[in-house]
Amino acid sequence: MKHSPLPCLAIPHPLILACPVVLAAGCVSGSLATDTGPHPRGCVWSDASTQKMHVGEEVRFDFVLQDSTTRKFVSPMGRADYCVATIGDRRLEAEVTSTGHFQFSHTFGDIKPGDKIKVQATAYRQRAGRDFVNVHGQWLRTESPYEQPDAKVARDSVSLVAYQAPIELRIPRPPDDLNPETGVLRIRRSDGSSTSVYIDRPHRPGFTVGGPEPDGHYRIGYVPRDNEVNPIGTTDVELVMYDTAGNPHYASATLDTP
Repeated sequence: MKHSPLPCLAIPHPLILACPVVLAAGCVSGSLATDTGPHPRGCVWSDASTQKMHVGEEVRFDFVLQDSTTRKFVSPMGRADYCVATIGDRRLEAEVTSTGHFQFSHTFGDIKPGDKIKVQATAYRQRAGRDFVNVHGQWLRTESPYEQPDAKVARDSVSLVAYQAPIELRIPRPPDDLNPETGVLRIRRSDGSSTSVYIDRPHRPGFTVGGPEPDGHYRIGYVPRDNEVNPIGTTDVELVMYDTAGNPHYASATLDTP
């Protein structure tokens, strides 16, 4: 069984395609998990080697040490002092929490659908001063001929693939034409919350209406933000729009939001 960074219905997180790498002598390896990948219902974390994230999503990460044979959690006390995360060309450092985990997060705003980003976490044991210091947002290496570099203890990595879940709905043109101003698009999340979206305006981004098409249908489109859809599983959407006679017309879909 793998580490349980946060409660998963009080059940330790199961192993899902883990790729631990042992760097130090002994049998300690690393396990990196995120809150965006596929995982069992009710669980928080996934350590799948490749995971999907929505464009703009803030992804949380959790890194732990484990016994490379039993995959059981190993306390970093006396073994590792901090963790370095590399996200593309970005560098982060994370301190150990009171529960012996290294946690960090990153918002993937400057990406496009299809982009693949490798995230690697490495635990280090500090030998003297740390190898890098952050000066005004820049990581600078501290070098001294009298100090040994910090020791790598264990590492693990995941690959994140960006996706976008566009909404595309179609409504047949009724005898009394549609009034787009009356339309409401509702995006429903699994926690019971929902987002209501209206016709696009310069001061209020919303759905667009195209058509009618040659087949007599109107096309409704909207590109949801990451916090409007479920981070995993599917997301249900429903549109209601009235015609000029006051009759409601409906369209719905289920988005794949893995």
